[in-house]
Amino acid sequence: MTIRCGFIGLGIMGNALARNLAPNGLPATVFDIDEEAMAEVAKSGAKPVASPAEIAKTSDVIGVCVPADSHVRAVLCGDDGVFAHAARGTVVAIHSTIHPETFLEMAELGAESGVDVLEVPVAGGPVRAAEGNAYFIIAGKQEAIDKAKPYFDALTNEITLAGELGNAAKLKLALNVLTNLSFAAALEGCLLAKAMGLPQELFEEGGQANTMLNSLHLQYLTTRKMPEEAQRSEGLQDYLRGRMEIAQKDLSLALEMAREHGIAMPVTGVVSQVIARIYGVHDDDLR
Repeated sequence: MTIRCGFIGLGIMGNALARNLAPNGLPATVFDIDEEAMAEVAKSGAKPVASPAEIAKTSDVIGVCVPADSHVRAVLCGDDGVFAHAARGTVVAIHSTIHPETFLEMAELGAESGVDVLEVPVAGGPVRAAEGNAYFIIAGKQEAIDKAKPYFDALTNEITLAGELGNAAKLKLALNVLTNLSFAAALEGCLLAKAMGLPQELFEEGGQANTMLNSLHLQYLTTRKMPEEAQRSEGLQDYLRGRMEIAQKDLSLALEMAREHGIAMPVTGVVSQVIARIYGVHDDDLR
């Protein structure tokens, strides 16, 4: 049986994910406040609509990939939100990286309307997501996971089942710390190699040989091969700033969780303070 899919939030990651639905035979509707983003995803065969309510009325499974907790609440709750208009048995997969308690809150509110909420943070970067090979961490009821299987099959071939709601967000936050600290290490190692007169390609070859650099690191380091003028171009800077702001939000949440649980993460604190440098954003106020 073919399921109808909806997708809300067409930013860097959401755009990459949503473009895989229609080409895999799934009827798809999409919504974002950015009409240009909707028009871009429409090229893949998805149908743009005017509100989360319209998504809810025409979808069996709905992906949500908006930036932060407040945005998740905005598209799911309220008179024009998904919960108010979705049919009973609809599955909502929240891909956003948000506080674990927000997932629990959304699951409780969804249950009041007969909607099953799954916690599905996504990792691996937008390039991998665009290839239909995103990494999903899933938590929630098995019945809902089974119902959403065609949706997941269209977007990923690598899933970790994390158990009860809340676990997926916790794992994603821990992995985001690892990712961003590894970006900092990759950058400083690369800068040192180049300062000593070595080509970046040699650094990358050695990093892969000793298994310390993976495909995500190589993707991250791509901009460091560009001429200074290209690195400072408006289009690339806008893209990098978007990536930086997501990382900044995620690290802030990780540090908040660390405080809640009484542990110190000083290196994460330093990385969060120099995040503009790590993401190559040329903003004197942030560097």
